[in-house]
Amino acid sequence: MVRIDFTLEVARPPAEVFARLVDLDRLPEWQESALGSSAEGPIAEGTRITERRRIMGRELENQLEVTAYDPPRRFALKALGGPVPFSVDHELTENGDSTRLRVIAEAKTGTFMKLAEPMLARTAEQELRKDFERLKDQLEAGGYPSQPAPVD
Repeated sequence: MVRIDFTLEVARPPAEVFARLVDLDRLPEWQESALGSSAEGPIAEGTRITERRRIMGRELENQLEVTAYDPPRRFALKALGGPVPFSVDHELTENGDSTRLRVIAEAKTGTFMKLAEPMLARTAEQELRKDFERLKDQLEAGGYPSQPAPVD
């Protein structure tokens, strides 16, 4: 089992951070491996989300289920398929004018990948931290809720 648990401060209110976490159209702007994501309906507990990612040079599609949806405090997902079962839980706490965002990700690597687990955990944690630092930077720069500039 791989567990990644970290917290970061975002100088924006929880409602704004939460809105960006659940904005599936803008996921590729801050998650490096994300190519696209869509939900079967409005996001709520039980909603299924289809996402496409590029991982190790391959494009993969995966189904996720929203397991917790409590705006602006908690948003959790679990994978319904794919090579590695995983879950990601986002906990948001107001901290003055900022938001304390705790991210907890867990994955079951299985017997086949047991030997590579420490290396996979380090790589996954580095990527996850970079993604959330990118989210923090975008939010603090005022990149939400404004839309990206049109490309000429």
